[in-house]
Amino acid sequence: MLLHLGQSPTLVVSSVEAARKVLKTQDIAFVTRPFSTAAAALINGCRNVSFAPYDEHWRRKVQSLRRTREEEIALMIRKISSSPPLATVDLSGILYAFSNGLICRVVAGSCPAREVRTQRFQEAIDESTVMISGPRLEELFPSLAWVRRLPGADSRLMELAMKFDVLLDEIMTEHERRAGRREQAEEVDFLDHLLSADTAGDYAFSRDDLKAISLAMAELMKNPALMERTQKEVREVAGVRPTPTEDDVARMRYLRAVVKEVFRLHIPAPLLLPRESMEDTRVLGYDVPAGTRVFINAWAMATDPQWWEAPEDDFQFLPFGAARRMCPGINFALCMVELALAGLLYHFDWSLPADTAPEDLDMAVAPGIAIRRKAPLRLVAVPHSPSSAVLA
Repeated sequence: MLLHLGQSPTLVVSSVEAARKVLKTQDIAFVTRPFSTAAAALINGCRNVSFAPYDEHWRRKVQSLRRTREEEIALMIRKISSSPPLATVDLSGILYAFSNGLICRVVAGSCPAREVRTQRFQEAIDESTVMISGPRLEELFPSLAWVRRLPGADSRLMELAMKFDVLLDEIMTEHERRAGRREQAEEVDFLDHLLSADTAGDYAFSRDDLKAISLAMAELMKNPALMERTQKEVREVAGVRPTPTEDDVARMRYLRAVVKEVFRLHIPAPLLLPRESMEDTRVLGYDVPAGTRVFINAWAMATDPQWWEAPEDDFQFLPFGAARRMCPGINFALCMVELALAGLLYHFDWSLPADTAPEDLDMAVAPGIAIRRKAPLRLVAVPHSPSSAVLA
């Protein structure tokens, strides 16, 4: 479907055939991103992996840290275990803190002020998500770009960008101060590698993917039989281990299938991040001029019964995009969701509050660039006996 948002031609791709053309056959023609004023102000001039234009900077590889993942999950399990017996746990809040803490630690390491700093980042990220979620007036009407020169037009963006700069300056100063004094066995984070190489880059994953853990738990609570079967597999595979490992998760076929189904039903970004055509081209016989914004309606394809009767076919499952602009954090995101979910199911027996039936569980999601639950997920967690000694 070709339409105009203001003065900007926009192509919405909602069929598998069209997605194959855009994301595979003509991927190089649609590989770049449209300019975003908010992203340019808040994410270092659009140099973030997700919003960067297609160039040498974007091609940089990223890495993940297994030990850090396992330690952060253990911390989350201990937090849940410390709640009073049979008390309702705000699982959404705990998972939110877990994902933010994990990302901050992987990128910037541990620090005495970690909790306060993570909260500051969380508040800034929430505000930036709202700003980036929708196009600004001058992006829809390029002829009105002059409005940005008016006094105060970008004041909110600049204030938020300053918050990020202050936080990052604090972290950089801290790392530079302790450089050279680090013990050999001390944890080395991503920023240490960047500073030692005197280079710049960014980590290719998003906490939005980790929101799938909360959605997965909600789906399991709505389907007790599914919860029972998944939990049984987790505990059988992990056996008497203190906690499930990544090697264990690799053998949990049913749990991994549940995670994939959650990503199909609750795609992190239902329209993916927009692309932009770099040249005049044709898609399924229609002319698409250069500079056309392209939205991939992954949600429509993921819920189309025409394709989900034959799930082995290509291009019907696109929660992370595809081809050159596929989410570079796909492996990290899947690993974290699977490992965290396995830990929650292994260590605890879960139930809904007394006044909530499975069929009444609110599954509404909030609008935005990335999907999230509209209401916090509140559950009752009872420690599972094989793990109680480990958590003591």
